[in-house]
Amino acid sequence: MIMIGFVAIYVLTSSVVAIALQTKGINWSKLSSQRPPANHAMMSLLVTLMIFCIICVIWFSPRIFAWHRRLVIGLPVLLLLAYIIMMPVSAPVITIGTYPVFTIEAIICYEHPNRILAWLTAIYLMMWVAYSWIVGWIMALVTMQAFVFVMAIVFYYWRFYQRQVAERRRVEALYDELQLAYQQVEASAIRTERQRVARELHDTLTQGLAGVVMQLEAASSFLDQSKPQRAKEIIDTSVDSARNALQESRTTLTELRSTTEESLPARLQLTTEAIRKNYRITTTIQLSEIPDYSPSQLTEITRIVTEALTNVAKHAETDQALITSQLHDDIFKLKIIDFGTGFDITAKPKHGHFGLQGLQERAQQLNGVITVLSSPGEGTTVTLTLPTERKELA
Repeated sequence: MIMIGFVAIYVLTSSVVAIALQTKGINWSKLSSQRPPANHAMMSLLVTLMIFCIICVIWFSPRIFAWHRRLVIGLPVLLLLAYIIMMPVSAPVITIGTYPVFTIEAIICYEHPNRILAWLTAIYLMMWVAYSWIVGWIMALVTMQAFVFVMAIVFYYWRFYQRQVAERRRVEALYDELQLAYQQVEASAIRTERQRVARELHDTLTQGLAGVVMQLEAASSFLDQSKPQRAKEIIDTSVDSARNALQESRTTLTELRSTTEESLPARLQLTTEAIRKNYRITTTIQLSEIPDYSPSQLTEITRIVTEALTNVAKHAETDQALITSQLHDDIFKLKIIDFGTGFDITAKPKHGHFGLQGLQERAQQLNGVITVLSSPGEGTTVTLTLPTERKELA
């Protein structure tokens, strides 16, 4: 609008315009009931005042919209008409210059600006018809060429703006869908985690305490029967059971705590620390590059390591273990190595020894396999081999 004001002042104060009109046989008196003002300063002040009023209307358009939405465009158009009536010589400059300003404002202010743009264009065309009737069709044609060019730019902007708005709405709808899906997944994950915690505590703490209670009840019964030796044996057994339940509970709670860690080394550090406290086994961790696994994959890997180290504590008769890793050709290998007694892998496993079936089941969820290498007196190596693909486990 400031640029339009400067151009209008130039047109009104330039003698070139009057000369050009006279050479085309156009009388200046047809354009204005008064002669060209001699006081250029007064004329410039009047133009500045009118432009300032239009700028103020645009500046306060949010408040005007809240008061009466139609005045957002109607009020500046009325000011424009008053300006053209007072200074018709600069009508081409004002009409061509203000059309994109008002149309863009209409596009931004109204959600469906089609009708507003149609009325605005009709008003400007009527002003052009009145102008052509005053100055003739030649000058009107020159003005129309410029006006059509500006209209093309404005409608191109309108179409571009509409595409941007449609794309933004599509992205917002997609974002809302993703938010809903995330909330559903989060709720499902919380529900699944609660069920898993309940199952883990039931398998360790609850069953262990139930066994201890039954044994203590039996010991109490033997004491009532004056059989202290038998009662002592049962109490010793219950102490061992309670100690085992405590160890398994610590391991379970450590595993649950490790799920908050984002990296596999941090999770394994917590697990090996719990194994050290429970079973006095020192585990050295030597990990190379780790694939970008999901939290659920890291949880399953940590469980496999926990179960393997627990087997080492129970059966390997050693206080040293080692965890190493290798990454080659999209294949990740994690090895749990102990330096204990080892065993004959061809022999039928004893009941409760080396829960290889549980390890294999966990590995299958990762699309991986478990291999065991061992021989008597040479220790045991449990290797988890799995692809590096990241995915969320059920």
